[in-house]
Amino acid sequence: MCPNFSLASPLSLKQKTVWSLIRKGFSVSAIADKLSTTRQYINQTRLTAEAKLSASLLDVAGANDLQVTKLYPKKAILLGYHPALKRKAIITYTTSHGIKVWYWHDNPEEVTNENFLKQTKTYLLDIAKERSLEIKEANIHPAKLAHIIFSKLIPELKP
Repeated sequence: MCPNFSLASPLSLKQKTVWSLIRKGFSVSAIADKLSTTRQYINQTRLTAEAKLSASLLDVAGANDLQVTKLYPKKAILLGYHPALKRKAIITYTTSHGIKVWYWHDNPEEVTNENFLKQTKTYLLDIAKERSLEIKEANIHPAKLAHIIFSKLIPELKP
């Protein structure tokens, strides 16, 4: 039986579990104890997950014609630029949403689809939660929320 992997979720169940626990701030030793395994196994699994996620983020960037500005393997985030659209783009991986592409919009207030805005806000808050970011301004437009969250994760975006 072959494991089922996809570009949206490239990690095996064990890799996803280790990745999630590391993102929640658990130490390698604590994860090894929790999963009844060795620190070496946890470190190897983490490195394999980072490599898989990096390759997947680069594949998605290529499929979306993005120029890669910066890749953050430990955060599973890629910062890119779409030359034809003249927009920055961010590709992220979360255990709850898989791989997603975020394009900056010049006039985000023009986006009024309530269902889309709700889904977007959920996605952004899940990014913040998974990366243990404290977000005080949760009841704002998703574009502003994205700027706050991504500025905390990507040094190049800080004002």
